[in-house]
Amino acid sequence: MASIITTTAALVVFILFLASFSGVESKYIAYNTSQSIVHGKLNVHLVAHTHDDVGWLKTVDQYYVGSNNSIQIACVQNVLDSIVPALLADKNRKHFFSAGGMNKAIPFKI
Repeated sequence: MASIITTTAALVVFILFLASFSGVESKYIAYNTSQSIVHGKLNVHLVAHTHDDVGWLKTVDQYYVGSNNSIQIACVQNVLDSIVPALLADKNRKHFFSAGGMNKAIPFKI
């Protein structure tokens, strides 16, 4: 199980590395992120995150390019195309990419 997690983590890092060199353009919703902390009030901070179960319903390639949507609508490439430019544009932004790897040959036990 540890080797699957290590392999998945290495794959995510590699994809993020490759995405940092491509000229991606975000074509998604623009949010107003110019607000700052308001003293004396409850300030809520939302941290964007993703969760992909690679190999559970789709292959790695299907998850990345968003194919085979009859099983599940998921496209890692769209996530990276919007998240990477946003992170590069503002050093205060954070994103957690959570990816679990499933291998049908290895039974999952808790």
